[in-house]
Amino acid sequence: MIEGAYFDELGCSLMIERCGNKIKRIFISDEQPSEKSCLAEELIGHVTEGNPLPDVELDLSGFHEFRKKVSWVAMNIPRGRTMTYGEVAELCGRPGAARAVGQVMAANPFAIIVPCHRVVAKRGLGGYFWGIEMKRRLLDLECQS
Repeated sequence: MIEGAYFDELGCSLMIERCGNKIKRIFISDEQPSEKSCLAEELIGHVTEGNPLPDVELDLSGFHEFRKKVSWVAMNIPRGRTMTYGEVAELCGRPGAARAVGQVMAANPFAIIVPCHRVVAKRGLGGYFWGIEMKRRLLDLECQS
């Protein structure tokens, strides 16, 4: 089931795909959600107002250990802050694996909860699945509140 909420500040929707009680993916879409999601609204409130992240169960099946570590580190980057791909790699016990961290972040299925937009390049923002402008806007929203 896919549900979502319109994210006014970004001009798009934040969508949630569930399988039972587990979250399969959270993503940004230009489409309007057919089902309204309280979770998507809570996540939008986290970005725009600093509300706490809701406690949810993510479907991590298929995640290898390094991917779990990178996701955990990203989840613990405070709102409004950033870390470089290299810093994340070091915290995961893999110094020099900045590119591997970038690959994990590029394939992140849990936007906002695993805030890959907070992981940046040593010089500049780096990449983002939904484009650099979207990454910049998310970071700006977090810094404004």
